[in-house]
Amino acid sequence: MSVRSLDRVHALSSNAGLIAAFNLALAAVTGWLLWRSRDWPLIGDATILHFIAEQMRMGAVPYRDIVDINMPLTYGIHAAVVAIGGMSDTAWRAFDLTAAALICAFILLLVAPTGRAAAILAMLAVLVMHLLLGPYAAGQRDFLMSIPAVAAAWASARAAEDHQRRSLWLLLVGALGMTAAFIKPTGVLLLLLPALAMKLSPRAIHWILAGATGVAIAVLAALAASGALGAFIAIMKELLPAYSAMGARPLPEVLAALQWIVPIAGLALAAALSLTAPRALSRTCGKCPQPPRLRVMIGLAAFGLIHLLVQRKGWSYHVYPLGVGLACWGAWALAALPMSRVLVCLAVTAAALAWAVLHSMHRVEDYAPLRAAAAMQSAIENHLPRGARVQMLDADNGAFLAMARAGMRQATPHIQWYSLLLAKAAVRQDFLAALETNPPAGTLLTNAQWPRWPGFEAADEWPQFQAFLTSHYDLLLTGQEDYIAWRFYLRTR
Repeated sequence: MSVRSLDRVHALSSNAGLIAAFNLALAAVTGWLLWRSRDWPLIGDATILHFIAEQMRMGAVPYRDIVDINMPLTYGIHAAVVAIGGMSDTAWRAFDLTAAALICAFILLLVAPTGRAAAILAMLAVLVMHLLLGPYAAGQRDFLMSIPAVAAAWASARAAEDHQRRSLWLLLVGALGMTAAFIKPTGVLLLLLPALAMKLSPRAIHWILAGATGVAIAVLAALAASGALGAFIAIMKELLPAYSAMGARPLPEVLAALQWIVPIAGLALAAALSLTAPRALSRTCGKCPQPPRLRVMIGLAAFGLIHLLVQRKGWSYHVYPLGVGLACWGAWALAALPMSRVLVCLAVTAAALAWAVLHSMHRVEDYAPLRAAAAMQSAIENHLPRGARVQMLDADNGAFLAMARAGMRQATPHIQWYSLLLAKAAVRQDFLAALETNPPAGTLLTNAQWPRWPGFEAADEWPQFQAFLTSHYDLLLTGQEDYIAWRFYLRTR
C-alpha cells in the first residue's frame, strides 16, 4: 500500500472516531425525542386515510365509493393498521415507530461500507428530523415512500457490486421503485437509480422492468378484483391533475420547506464540500472513480429534490426523500473529508440541531382538530346508531376521526369539498340526486372547505344544497374549537 493510501486510511480512522463520539451525544438527543413522542395522537392526514380504511372495512371501494386522489398502497397500509389496531392512537404510534425502524435499517445497509460511525450518524439524523416534524408527520406518505426509496438505492448499489446475483437485485429495484410509485407517483423515478450505479445492458433493463411490472400487475389486479380499477383510472386522469395544480406555490415558497431538514444541515454541507473534491470519496485511491453507492446516494438526493419541486406545495413532509438522500450522501462524504472540514460539518450539525430542538420545545402543538373530533363524535353517537349513513364534508378539522370512531357510513363518495368544487356541474348534480334519492340520517359539515378559505360558503352559497338541507333536516348542533367550526344536521323529515 502506498504512503498516500496509508495516510488516507489513517484519516478515515480518525474521522470515524470523531463521528462516533458525536453520535453518542446525538443518540442521547434522539432518545429524549423518542420518549417525548410516545403519546403522539392520531391526527392530520392520517385521520382521512384511517377514515377511508374504516369505510373499506364496511364494504366501500376506494375511488368508486370514496373520491380521493391518494395512491392504492396508501389505502392498503392504513387498512392494515386499522385491521390490526383499530382507530387507537397507540396503534398508530406503533406503526410510525415501526416505519422509522425500517427506514433506519435500510440507511444502515446503504451507508455501512463507509464505516459504522457514518452509517449510524445518517440514521440518527433522519430519525431526529422525523421526530422534530411532530405528530402531523407521523406515517406521512412521503415518509413511507422513503422506505422503498432508500431500499431501492441500496439494491441498486448491490446490483453493481454483486455480479453473480445482479439480476435478482435489479428485479428488486424494479419492485421497490414501483412500490414507492403506488404510494406517491414520483416514486417511478427510482427505477433510474441503477443507471447511476452501473452501465445498464438491455438485459439489465428488462430485469428492472420485470420487477416493476410484477408489482404493477399485482396492484392493478387487486383494484380490478375490488371493482375500483375503472374509477382509479378516471380519477388519475381527471381529478389528480386539477388537484395537483390546486394550492401550487411559487418556487421560493416551495423551497422554504427546506427549513424542515435543518437536522441534516451539517451532512448537507459535507455533501456540498465533497463536490469540490470528489476524488476524496473514492476512499483509497485519489485516482479512482466515485463508487456506485455514492453515485446512487447522490441520485437519491436528486430524486428527493425533484419530488419536492414537482408537488409545488412545499409542505413540510414533502422534504422526507430529500432529507434521507442528503443524510446518506453527507455521511458517506463526512467519513472521507479532511478532519478540519469534518469538525466544521459536525459543528454545523450541532448548532442546527440545538436550534431545532429549542424551537420544538417552545412550539405548542394545536390539537384543536382532536377536541373538535371528540365533540362531533359525541354529537353523532348521542343521536344516531352505529352504522348510520351520514353525509360528511371536511378537510382536516376532525370530522373524519369523529365519523370513523363513531362507526358511521359515508352517504356519498364525496368526503372533501375539493372533489365538488373542482368537478363539472354534472358531478354536483349527481351528488344532489344521490342525497335526494336516499337522504342520509345526518349531515356533518366543518368550516374546512379547501381550496376555499375556511368558512361555510361552499354550502351556504349553493342554493340546491341548502334547499335539500332545509327540506329534510334540522340544524341540531353547532360547535367551535379555536379555528374549527362545525354543524350537525339531523334528519327529521
